[in-house]
Amino acid sequence: MERQSGKCYCVHRDTTDFLHWLIEILGPVILGAKPSEILSFPLHEADSMMKISAIESIFDQDSKIAYKKINYHNKCVKLLFYHPCVLEETLKEPKNLRFLKHMGYSTEYELEKYLEYLTEKIRQGNIPDEIGVFLGYPLKDVLGFMGHPSLKLTKINGWRVYGDERLSDRKYNEILRTKNQIKRMLQCSTPKSIIQSAS
Repeated sequence: MERQSGKCYCVHRDTTDFLHWLIEILGPVILGAKPSEILSFPLHEADSMMKISAIESIFDQDSKIAYKKINYHNKCVKLLFYHPCVLEETLKEPKNLRFLKHMGYSTEYELEKYLEYLTEKIRQGNIPDEIGVFLGYPLKDVLGFMGHPSLKLTKINGWRVYGDERLSDRKYNEILRTKNQIKRMLQCSTPKSIIQSAS
């Protein structure tokens, strides 16, 4: 698992460049390879609000990609972007659902309720380990990252991979494929049109 979600790291200055960068980062979410992605905007950077305004301008009510705005520990604004259909499917996988309920999530599953529980933890200054499930990492890698004794670190390939690497490799290759696909799309489409074309 990556720890960058706990940092504030958005560094682009120009709005056009920023939106192209944003769509590249969100490509796997837009194209359904990942259920969500979390990005951070430092409060001490003057252009953070400009970037958030730029995001609001291309993610409207008709967008298939949604986001939650989270104030993090008086340091950053975090935006959790998610593909509702893909996230729903991911969280409702029986093993993921059992794990999340074990982590204190409601026994009655509702996507909005689960998102609120997660974002409230983040608001309180805690990036919980189970965010890995929301981000689409295989559960075994989330459990390994949390220190499960039977899952040993195998390698680092996009995130920390534990145990049998085949499932993780398939997921990584799918993410890589969509990143390359979104780069090609950006050569002939605007960021807003790509967002609106998400299915």
